[in-house]
Amino acid sequence: MTVLLVANHLNPGGVTSYLLTLSRGLLARGHRVLLFSSGGERLDEFLSLGVRLISAGFRMKNELHPGLFLSIPRLLRIVRQEGVGLLHAHTRAGQMLSALVSFFSDIPFISTCHGFFTPHWGRWLFPLWGDRVIAISPQVAWHLTEDLRIPVSRVVTVPNGIDGERFQPLPAEAREALKARWGFSSRSLLGTVARLSPVKGLHVLLKALPKVLSDVPEAACVMIGKGPSGRILKKMVSDLGLEGRVVFLEDVPHIEEAMASLDVCVVPSIQEGMGLAAMEAGACGVPVVASRVGGLPSVVDHGRTGLLVPANDPETLAEAITELLGSPQQRVTMGARARQHILSRFSSQDMVDGTLKAYRSVTEEEK
Repeated sequence: MTVLLVANHLNPGGVTSYLLTLSRGLLARGHRVLLFSSGGERLDEFLSLGVRLISAGFRMKNELHPGLFLSIPRLLRIVRQEGVGLLHAHTRAGQMLSALVSFFSDIPFISTCHGFFTPHWGRWLFPLWGDRVIAISPQVAWHLTEDLRIPVSRVVTVPNGIDGERFQPLPAEAREALKARWGFSSRSLLGTVARLSPVKGLHVLLKALPKVLSDVPEAACVMIGKGPSGRILKKMVSDLGLEGRVVFLEDVPHIEEAMASLDVCVVPSIQEGMGLAAMEAGACGVPVVASRVGGLPSVVDHGRTGLLVPANDPETLAEAITELLGSPQQRVTMGARARQHILSRFSSQDMVDGTLKAYRSVTEEEK
């Protein structure tokens, strides 16, 4: 089967990581993968896999961008020439384009819902979800059927998957070497990998840090990612007197090593579809402190693989972080359980298999 994936961009983030995992799995199973996108920082990773890029030539941000509609004739020629059997959209703009191409070509299309959305008139009038909708967690599936009124028969849950070969624990020497590179040698290191945006709750983590540092003076924090809240978060670090104890990193070549170097991963999201960072940390044998929102309770088994706390609650978050930083043996035990939990429930193989099953459910209907 030849699949055309449609996504806004290929910059660091959960959707891009999802697309890489999916592309790798589809290609390994003998399928062809085309990708319509405006490109981005991780484009070379797709090209190295053998994915063919169809450049949008414009920023795919708005579902009503004229470029979407002007792209239709070109895409129709490509899908016919390449024998595309299915369109798979990952953003609202991608859904609009896929719906129109599907209408004119009779090629089925599905979409993946990566999070939660506030219902508005546009989604009611033009749902554009396709023949099937993949939800990345049971909580997102509930949101689709209850909040957005999509028929249950059209929604299938396929959790995000993690490559356990790539994300795995690091030897102690390698972990300490990475800490030293960041200036945190011999410190207890907590951190997270996330887009720097309000919904990720990183401001809550910064508010919790003074209490953490008063209880665990040798602790330090690393925040890996970039986004619109970067300047605000850095100002918070200054205002809270956290200079020298918090480091922001934008470009980390091997995110799996950075994740495995943490003593505790913190995912303080206000809202979260699944929690890819929590999954990656767990696969690396790192215990997670996370908000009890969205799909995170299915990723973090409270008390066994990490700790769950209420969202937007700096005091409780600080207590949970302090508990784990102060108990090395608890971290080791939870980390081992976390890896087993993630690999047994959220493997990349299961994700690709589930996605292919969803593909077949619509392509076979067309026959």
